[in-house]
Amino acid sequence: MAARNAQIRDWINTGKHVILTDYEHATSDPSASNSGDFEEVDTESVSDDSSSIVSSTASTTSAPLVEKLLASDDDALIPKQAEVDLVFRKGKYLWSHLVTSAGSLPAASLSAGLNDPSIVLKDVPALPEALPRRGMLVGRAFWHVPGISTDRDNDDQNEDFDLQYLHGARKHFHLSYPTPVECRVSPQVAIGNNKASTAPGDRPYPPGLLLLTLCWSYIFSVRFWELQGKQVIYTSHALQPRPNRNIRNRRGRISIHLGASISQDLVRWLCALLAPKPGWSVQGGGYAPWTAFCSGGVEFAIISDEAITFTPNSQAPSSDEAVELLIELGCLYGLDSAQRGDGKHDPLSPIVAGFVAVLALPFYRAMELQPQFLAPTLQLNLTEIRLDLIRQYVADLRYYMTLSMHPMSVGSIIWSIFWQPDVECNLVSPWLSSTLSVLRPLIDSGNLDILIKAFALRRPRVALWWLGIFLLGSPMIPGLIVRYLETSEERWGYATMGSPDTTVSSWTGSPQSFLDEGTSRAYVDLNESVSKADLLRCRYNLRLQDTSSALLAWQPFGVAPKTMIEPGLWPWLEHRFKRTYEHWVWYIKKGDIVARQDVQQGFRKDTGRFVEAVTDCLNVIHLDGMAERSTNANLEPSREATLRMINYCMEDMAGDRDTEVLIIPGAKTHPWLKGWRGLEG
Repeated sequence: MAARNAQIRDWINTGKHVILTDYEHATSDPSASNSGDFEEVDTESVSDDSSSIVSSTASTTSAPLVEKLLASDDDALIPKQAEVDLVFRKGKYLWSHLVTSAGSLPAASLSAGLNDPSIVLKDVPALPEALPRRGMLVGRAFWHVPGISTDRDNDDQNEDFDLQYLHGARKHFHLSYPTPVECRVSPQVAIGNNKASTAPGDRPYPPGLLLLTLCWSYIFSVRFWELQGKQVIYTSHALQPRPNRNIRNRRGRISIHLGASISQDLVRWLCALLAPKPGWSVQGGGYAPWTAFCSGGVEFAIISDEAITFTPNSQAPSSDEAVELLIELGCLYGLDSAQRGDGKHDPLSPIVAGFVAVLALPFYRAMELQPQFLAPTLQLNLTEIRLDLIRQYVADLRYYMTLSMHPMSVGSIIWSIFWQPDVECNLVSPWLSSTLSVLRPLIDSGNLDILIKAFALRRPRVALWWLGIFLLGSPMIPGLIVRYLETSEERWGYATMGSPDTTVSSWTGSPQSFLDEGTSRAYVDLNESVSKADLLRCRYNLRLQDTSSALLAWQPFGVAPKTMIEPGLWPWLEHRFKRTYEHWVWYIKKGDIVARQDVQQGFRKDTGRFVEAVTDCLNVIHLDGMAERSTNANLEPSREATLRMINYCMEDMAGDRDTEVLIIPGAKTHPWLKGWRGLEG
């Protein structure tokens, strides 16, 4: 029903009745409305097509005709050719610089800092210590917006009015899924399979990534179930360990030799993790967002020097016990978690790689992607590894879980890798086109190892999520990137998961939108013109619970006379201010009633830890005399962003729509607005 409603909204927005037969598989996740009680309704699975001001009407089997951006030197919406060319040159210069720098890094390394996943945790709230056993978990942000006196004759403001605290939009979190994530072994993986690499040692693919991912999948899942008061057991699907004498090598079988010094608990654990069907499960059924198993591609055989057996339904390790088993495994095969480089780059630790890959598993689930791994190649290599880092990751799991288990939040993060703060809405097309012109050769050649390094140099806090997505290996990922850079949507027939999220940007410390900035200045004079960016920032700050449409990332262009703006907004326009994030509130339900609220201050306040020195590369310093023109940028990204800007300009601070506040000459007959129903509201 949700998908059908989304399709109807798409018809209303576009006026084109195109049947999209695969809408049942849409997995978009917009935040729910804040009105009414906290119903346990999966509002987050509703397609976000209503928020797309320009909806795609293509089926998934054929693309529509692609219109190109044609500049104009005398138009209220269409950018000038000089502006288009300048943005194209800036984008090409910046991404060329990033790719060149990425190519200078050692093959198995990333820029310094990516071995510390906590860089993404600035103010991320922890999950509650006690979770409901079923249904949905609901929470929302608490914001501080400075209160402004509306009494111009009274300079002495009431002390209680100096601060204004507002709730933000709610987020819904799935607590259980009917199936686990199914992985497979395949030679076709997204990263580490560079066509230009010849020697395995030259590739950055971490050894034993499949096994380490399954280990972390178990730890995440069991820790999550422990928060729900559930217990984990082994199942009848678990493998039985075999002695050396009973194994004959054959095609399609991978034998993992564990040696003589391994504990029996680790043998049993690995037999459950590598089973072709889930070898472990929770009592009562259901699966956590991170639960995964490896079903195909190869058959695993666990080789032990001792005869070990165990029966189904026996107690499986707790999360703390599993951590100790992971440490034992790391020491057994020399999987160091604390490798360090020369200060400019760090080798990619296999244990960190597995951890980061598991963070991306719920996103894969939402996108219906299948994780794929190269066959594990492990050799016994007894080594001491740092234990404190692994245990620290586990101590912080409740923070990582909050962000990881919400796919729309992850989507807002990863697609912000291409966002540029100073690019205006009508210039999005040349910016994305210039980016694709640099990255496409890497994608076409399969050189995603350089691509992830360029991402890490561009925005490290964002790139860590891309690293996890690449490590999970789906060959579909490059196509999603190309599609996004061509159209600003990553899949045909689906709403984008890349809409910005101001809550998530505050959680991570990584901006995604012009809304993450404060107003640029105060507009005191009645005869002044107000920047539309500042106008929309002020309106947004007074409508933080509104989720009727997706937010706008790109910089709005143009100005509006102050006299044409609703007077109720003037006091805020006359003061320069910025919205700030305060904390997060979980609403814990018992039955149909909210039994309690759990306030979470966030990682930085709770732990006193946060890596501040993480720098984004967002500025273009110089262009070295580049004179290349943009000649092949698609129209749709600029048109989509511009119409979304217009849509927001038409809504006043109360949410009422009025075309008179649009203030764009000739808007109703403009070619970019042809077929758009937004002006009729």
